[in-house]
Amino acid sequence: MCGIFGTTLEINNDLLARAIDALNHRGPDSNGKLKLPLIDHRTLSLAHTRLAIQDLSPAGHQPMASRDGRWHITFNGEIYNHFELRKQLTTEFSSTSDTETLVEYIATYGIEKTANSLNGIFAFAAYDNIDNQLYIVRDPYGIKPVYYSYTNGHLSFSSELKPLQLVTGQRQINASALPLFLTFRYTPSPDTLIQGIERLAPGHILRYDIATKNIATECYIQPTNSRFSGSLDDAIDAYQQQLGRAVKRQLLADVPVGILLSGGIDSALVASFAREQASDLTGYTVGFGDGYSDCEIADAKETADTLGIKHRYVNVNPETLIDHLETIVTAVEEPLGTTSIMAMWILTQLAKEDVTVALTGQGSDEPWGGYRRYQIEHLISKVPALKWPLMRPLSKLGRFSNNEAIARGLSCVGLNDTAERFHQAYSLFSQQEKASLAPNIADNSLANVQRWLNWLPKNSDIRGAETMMRIDTRMNLADDLLLYGDKISMAFALEARVPMLDTDVMQFVESLPLAYRSSLKETKIVHKRMAQKYLPTHIVNRKKKGFQVPFNNWSKTIWRDYVEAQLLDNNSPLFDIMPRESVNAIWQQHLTGKRDLTKQVFSLLTLALWSKHFL
Repeated sequence: MCGIFGTTLEINNDLLARAIDALNHRGPDSNGKLKLPLIDHRTLSLAHTRLAIQDLSPAGHQPMASRDGRWHITFNGEIYNHFELRKQLTTEFSSTSDTETLVEYIATYGIEKTANSLNGIFAFAAYDNIDNQLYIVRDPYGIKPVYYSYTNGHLSFSSELKPLQLVTGQRQINASALPLFLTFRYTPSPDTLIQGIERLAPGHILRYDIATKNIATECYIQPTNSRFSGSLDDAIDAYQQQLGRAVKRQLLADVPVGILLSGGIDSALVASFAREQASDLTGYTVGFGDGYSDCEIADAKETADTLGIKHRYVNVNPETLIDHLETIVTAVEEPLGTTSIMAMWILTQLAKEDVTVALTGQGSDEPWGGYRRYQIEHLISKVPALKWPLMRPLSKLGRFSNNEAIARGLSCVGLNDTAERFHQAYSLFSQQEKASLAPNIADNSLANVQRWLNWLPKNSDIRGAETMMRIDTRMNLADDLLLYGDKISMAFALEARVPMLDTDVMQFVESLPLAYRSSLKETKIVHKRMAQKYLPTHIVNRKKKGFQVPFNNWSKTIWRDYVEAQLLDNNSPLFDIMPRESVNAIWQQHLTGKRDLTKQVFSLLTLALWSKHFL
């Protein structure tokens, strides 16, 4: 796992060195840079910071050129099937590095076929000095982020925002993206909240033509449209084999590997498969003490004892977390309304004391239908009248509920249009609240939902909850949960791997009939049935805690002064476009407790902290 950077801007060696320094936390083992002359007398600067995972020798140094000299690459990620890909090549390899496999495969088969052949987590840039094209590629599920800036015909790219801001000077807020953040609690690709800097969407390729200075992006992934035709038992057996192979693949490393272990089923299942392959495995857990219902330490310890693996945990107090919050937001580089970023920060810090790679259970809720909003879609499919416009007045009942899931579910009543209904289910703030917080700014957030809807095949049996699950896998998961997972783990030079999102596993899961995955009464159906082969039933069926920090309670008590000071800071650059009185109105509602505004307040808090460092 590494950091990548490149630009066609004319920058001196000092500025290039500073850009590399801004990525050193991602790759502390070594770094490299290369300047290549272009046909129009410009220069392409490529840079790389390396976290050595496979082939720790200098043979894996980047940027790397293909043997024929045509291609140069800077690559962040891991290619789990790279030894299989090598069998398709006649190249004489000089290392066991997956980077060498990748650049030689591109040299033989080209960019698009390569992208579709990879099983891994990746964001890379590859320059073809014969056809004079520069390509940037992001993996199908967006596990590895990559940002780019295209201004005045010049292209710059990076694993993180800071180097781009350093070389382009872009620090103006992208006001048009503010309603997106207020809708989703994150900013979906390709937008970011920085004007002139975008994030490449999952499963996309960006092509930059050196001669014309034009860019174009295209989606190289195709939605799974085949259907598994076996029985439920057949599906359970097939899933067991698929996930087992995925975990074995993702244990591939020349450095120590551990697992981030929560109290839930997903990380427990990954740990059980890993235990079969690795005799020396440690699980790492973070918690807040027995006095908090969200604490997962006891559950995780029981799982570790059941599986016979070592267990380390850390109890954190609210004072420690609040002291780290601004640093965490700065590391994530984008505001997010997910309190889990705080727990993840402490957890990865703990794991890094022992290991360089950590498996996680992230990525199962979206493809397996683990969220309550999918149950709403199941209900609507069984009661079509809930989509009738005459039912719309019932949606207003949500304002009287302090349960966020119920409130959001009711808000979808009476919406027949799929995009509008999903958009409403996702919306963190109401339309009225968004209009108050982002006055005179057009709300184009619906287009983000429609974009992924348009990607799905028109003539298929993909409907309702399954449609939402597919969108969430490529939008919510990629640009929120996986985004902070990458940024926080890499802040400590820890590679976080996600076997649940293995390419082969995901193609299989999305081929299953919806009834094998999620229903009105059950979630993660085959996933849980298979888990019972490895784990006690009570562990499989534990109530989901969601890796949450007790922000609701703390923000009204021991954190109150801090949160209020940050939210309502008169000097905040945020208040150049966001009315302070509108933020205060949300804060005051939160303090009354009449509505659960935990996610709304935390989103605004991270937005305020972020603005201090990036605007």
